[in-house]
Amino acid sequence: MKQVFTDAKCALNNEFCLDEKQAHHIFDVLRTRENETIRVICDDEVFLAHPAKKPYLYVFGKEETEPRLVDVTLCAALIKSDRFEWMLQKACELGVSRIVPFVSRYSIIQLDDKKALKKMERWNSILMAACRQCNRSDKVELLPVTTIDNLAEYKSRCNLVAYEKEDEPSRHLANFLQKNPSSVTFCVGPEGGFTPAEIERLNEQGFASCSLGNDILRAETAVCYVLSCIEYQTHCQNWEVES
Repeated sequence: MKQVFTDAKCALNNEFCLDEKQAHHIFDVLRTRENETIRVICDDEVFLAHPAKKPYLYVFGKEETEPRLVDVTLCAALIKSDRFEWMLQKACELGVSRIVPFVSRYSIIQLDDKKALKKMERWNSILMAACRQCNRSDKVELLPVTTIDNLAEYKSRCNLVAYEKEDEPSRHLANFLQKNPSSVTFCVGPEGGFTPAEIERLNEQGFASCSLGNDILRAETAVCYVLSCIEYQTHCQNWEVES
């Protein structure tokens, strides 16, 4: 189902106006027919609408949605631009709640304030497109680029850092997720990984080092792996409760 996010006020049995860009996409690019239904996300509410005369949609119903079972914060070190953007898209599709980009010792990309602002605009655009594509009814929150020293601000009930040198079986990600935390913050490093000093700093802030298995994963692959594990564990827990 096609979907748009809007800041305009929506009300049942009323029309509302799309902005120029959205109207062009819905009416001209997608050639949406009058009998098609479009999901309209407004202030965390989901409305159902039919196309009216361009640029208007007619709101005829509402859709009830359930909150996400686990609130997930991804702290992601800056990596090469194309891989970081791919990671943003996939993290959105896999249910991340918010993303905190940060600079670490081995980050190839270094941003000044002006470049960071432009990047944030592009990254938000990518996340919004991904939300529409996968029919998310909630937006992904993108925080400003920060440093390792500030990641403690984004801690959850369960706080983890993926570390390739952590080889204790008891420290595998699965063991931490078995506790079924209601919120998770996990940190993923850049292509070169974290330095021992950075891991020590994160441990001091309350992030437990965890293993993602025997294989060395790319940063963007590690993100997909962790989010998939959280999704699996969450649904396993629900199946056990229901049974």
